[in-house]
Amino acid sequence: MESKNHPTLSAATLMFVYFAAMAAGMVELSLAAGYLTGTAAVTPLLVLAGVATLAGGLAFLAWSLWGLHRNTLVFTRYALPVLALTAAAHLAVTVAGVSTQRSLNVSHFAALGLTLMAVAGAGWLRRHYKTNDGGAHGQPRTGRLLAAAFGAAVVVATVATPGLAASMAGQHALPHGEHGQAPHGETGQGSNPALDPGRHH
Repeated sequence: MESKNHPTLSAATLMFVYFAAMAAGMVELSLAAGYLTGTAAVTPLLVLAGVATLAGGLAFLAWSLWGLHRNTLVFTRYALPVLALTAAAHLAVTVAGVSTQRSLNVSHFAALGLTLMAVAGAGWLRRHYKTNDGGAHGQPRTGRLLAAAFGAAVVVATVATPGLAASMAGQHALPHGEHGQAPHGETGQGSNPALDPGRHH
């Protein structure tokens, strides 16, 4: 039975793949910051992990941006093995953390989920392109494509946000509304004296 072309589904899956890869890249960069500039003593293993995650994060961002620009899967021969290897590394770190420290590393778990999303979507697209033109000669429906893009963004953000928040950069970020406020009720340089209830004209 001949496979039918689904241009809207193919375009939506392509966006989902690159959204997931882009979010995974951002989580990778946050992990790299923790490895390279964290408070723990710097060891060769941490430096190696930091350099690897930094390279992976930059590669994922570059791959997703270039793929979105080209509107097709790019460098699949290299991207899929790298994504699979990255997922295996995050799985190993997650399992090791749970088994030895009895705690879940949320950042690595989020990166694992995002990477698996990209692998699954890219694998489906690659197989779909082999059976037909992937809908390349059809036009996706704009309304459905926008809805799919919104849904993909929500799903990816739901996984990526906890991972970023659990990273070193997320833990050191100021909550909204606290920028410019000094600790313990002191008046900081960024505060407005007119709004300080302890000051009188």
